[in-house]
Amino acid sequence: MPPPAVSPPPATAGRPRRRPGSTRRDPLALLVLAGLLLVLRVGLGIQEAGQARPAAGAAPVDHVRWRTLEEGLAEARATGRPILYDFTADWCPPCRLMQREIFADPRAAADLEQGFVPVRVLDRLREESRNAAWVDSLQKRYQVTAFPTLVVAPADGREPVRIEGYLGRDFTLRRIESAARHLRLQLALPRAPAAH
Repeated sequence: MPPPAVSPPPATAGRPRRRPGSTRRDPLALLVLAGLLLVLRVGLGIQEAGQARPAAGAAPVDHVRWRTLEEGLAEARATGRPILYDFTADWCPPCRLMQREIFADPRAAADLEQGFVPVRVLDRLREESRNAAWVDSLQKRYQVTAFPTLVVAPADGREPVRIEGYLGRDFTLRRIESAARHLRLQLALPRAPAAH
């Protein structure tokens, strides 16, 4: 007996056969989708570039209104608030980190403005090979040898509190508050008579 006849598959009228599950059904649709995604990404990039942001490495915007030395001394005498000296330098990475984490934060800046008279003391020795005389004088007076150094100094000339280095936002803010409490305690105690 002859084998049963096998009928040939139906003709596909010139179209290539597709394998089941193929992702190449319509390359035109994929190209259009890729083009739309590209246009969307370029548009978002243009929008991001247009927003005001500091350039990489640029100093963040301070929310602290720094006084000059003369303004700070006069305001401290008039209000009784201690001066918060920020001894800093442009080349100092921990100084920039403290500026970004504390002084550029609106809430922290408002708290500092309320409790202290902020005065920035910018060291320019590395950039200009010298400092202004008042900068050298303050650095000598408060024994500043490293940056950043914060000094909380009472308006009446009592003993200041130094905070050297930057060990993070929370630690530094606690140290500043501790310095303020220390100064309030000093003011509550009677002043010792000067030794002859």
